[in-house]
Amino acid sequence: MCSVDNTKRIATFLEVPLGKVGYNAEKILTRTKSAQEPSISGFSSIIQSLIRESKKSSVRQAHSDFETECQILQWLDYAVLFVAPSNKDKHTAKSLLDELNFYLQSRSYLVNDTLSVADVVVFHTIHETMANLQPLEKENFLNVSRWFHHLQQLGEVRQGKNLLNFSTLQLLEWATGTHT
Repeated sequence: MCSVDNTKRIATFLEVPLGKVGYNAEKILTRTKSAQEPSISGFSSIIQSLIRESKKSSVRQAHSDFETECQILQWLDYAVLFVAPSNKDKHTAKSLLDELNFYLQSRSYLVNDTLSVADVVVFHTIHETMANLQPLEKENFLNVSRWFHHLQQLGEVRQGKNLLNFSTLQLLEWATGTHT
């Protein structure tokens, strides 16, 4: 979901002071850094401004290459247009997870071979969808589950969100425990 909370977490990952973030009169996410600067509206625009302000070396490296920067921007738009709506509709979520699962078939990360802002944004945006899946449902999306499980192990990415279960052993233990 493209929320205030997720925006705060992404700003923390980027090591950038966020300023004031909330929803304007049209219910659009808006960031105000200071009274002297104009506000920025829209999740993708806010994240792009945070990326520009970040001095984190891994972020700077990723954005030194124009093609990589464009791919990251595409994933920001993907998060807004496709991932966020999937949190509200199970059929949309399945289509999204099928598509993402296919994309991650031969990749560990969304852009190139290292963690990027794209991974962090999609991770936080898809978290609710993944949390709503049962362990056996997650098995249908092994590549997404692998990617998500890997990212949630990184403290700088997860930032206190609950760890999601990706083990069917826990389900098996629960099932046998109820029948003894």
